[in-house]
Amino acid sequence: MRLHMRRTIQNGEPVRLDGSVPIERSIEGRTDVISAAPFHADLTAYPTMDGLVEVRGTLSGHLDMVCSRCLEPAHIKLDIPFDERFKEREEGEADLEDDEDMILASVDEVLLTPYLEEYVTLGVPNSPLCKKDCKGLCQTCGTNLNETACGCDNTVIDPRLAGLKDFFK
Repeated sequence: MRLHMRRTIQNGEPVRLDGSVPIERSIEGRTDVISAAPFHADLTAYPTMDGLVEVRGTLSGHLDMVCSRCLEPAHIKLDIPFDERFKEREEGEADLEDDEDMILASVDEVLLTPYLEEYVTLGVPNSPLCKKDCKGLCQTCGTNLNETACGCDNTVIDPRLAGLKDFFK
């Protein structure tokens, strides 16, 4: 997906940008992702009076992941907001200070894919759940507590007081 800076600024009208975002690099090395399809980007580029182009929109997609509590498959729907500002770098212009939140583009045509992939990488959950109230697995016997109760005693005892556990027996 490409953004034409000068054409957008000269036109003065918002420009719609639609396309797919490959997510192979975003999920590379993630063992909790079962399957994934490219995300859809629905963006609009808004030119401003001071030579900036603000790109806003949503990245939408689905992932099949492993639930972090019970290890069952979890179907995750993501709608990731995207908001970045771009400015064409002028000759001799130094890098922006850290407090500026815009991206300086060296050329008129900006490839948006790396920025979209970054948003997807940051938007994929680290601890996906199959449902909000997932009970997980029993820490003693490994039974899926969403399906059955196991009856194991999983009382957590402070390790500093564990020696006193059998004091009154």
